[in-house]
Amino acid sequence: MKNHITITNFTDPVCIWCWGTEPIFRALETHYPDLIEFRYVMGGLVDDINNFADPGNGIDAGAEGANEQIVKHWIEAVEVHGMPVQPEGFHLFSNEFPSTYPQNIAYKAAQIVDPGKADAYLRRIREATLTEAKVTGDVDVLIELACEVGLERAVFSKALKSKEAEQAFHADLRLNHEAGVEVFPSFLVEADGEREPVLLRGFITYEKFKDVIRSLTQGTLLPTAASPSMEAIHALLAKHPKLAFEEVYKAFDFASREQAHLFLEDLIGKQILIKEEVGLSYFVRMGL
Repeated sequence: MKNHITITNFTDPVCIWCWGTEPIFRALETHYPDLIEFRYVMGGLVDDINNFADPGNGIDAGAEGANEQIVKHWIEAVEVHGMPVQPEGFHLFSNEFPSTYPQNIAYKAAQIVDPGKADAYLRRIREATLTEAKVTGDVDVLIELACEVGLERAVFSKALKSKEAEQAFHADLRLNHEAGVEVFPSFLVEADGEREPVLLRGFITYEKFKDVIRSLTQGTLLPTAASPSMEAIHALLAKHPKLAFEEVYKAFDFASREQAHLFLEDLIGKQILIKEEVGLSYFVRMGL
């Protein structure tokens, strides 16, 4: 079926608000089934942490103090978006690993090697960075994560170190500039037809996306119901092997958070799902 909507996500693999948008994307997937195409353009959030400043979020201490400042901001962000984070042991930035460019280039390398696995790899980098305190600027870590999503080690390693991947990343940076992107995440929402696409900046709610989609399609594309069921959870986990509670909650039409927790706890108790606690929240994945 032809996609009616394309959402281009201008992002960075370690951006906390990009991580916070994952539940919104799950909601769009389940309420507009097979009608939305998601594209990812890398934005290169941090060229060098020693020259980076985000005064609005209190991040300006360079390699020596940025990690502590970032964790503080993450904890504040979690109160808004609800996705799990692991602050203990977080040490992403240092003088040895001062940039997020390696993570961005790694995604472009994955696209070169196997476009069908690249988005799963991007997700895995996010998980490793934000919920496992891994130093994902380390090439060795990036290669291990690539293997975890099924990318062949030698082929990926070669692509990661190639000029082609670096050039593809810089092409993405130009796309950011041409689109007028100034914050991450940003989203370019396009519909089939002649209507002008809409650029949304920052953390965007599901309700806002619904309004934009309705406007772009002149009311012809509306969300469908997404009732929670074991079959529906299985289908979503087939696409995303590990889901945070917030993603499940947003993906389906639960009456309340309590109902969503009870629904998942029942499946966990039956060992249909496995629970993995992280911070103040948890992930679920299929049982053995």
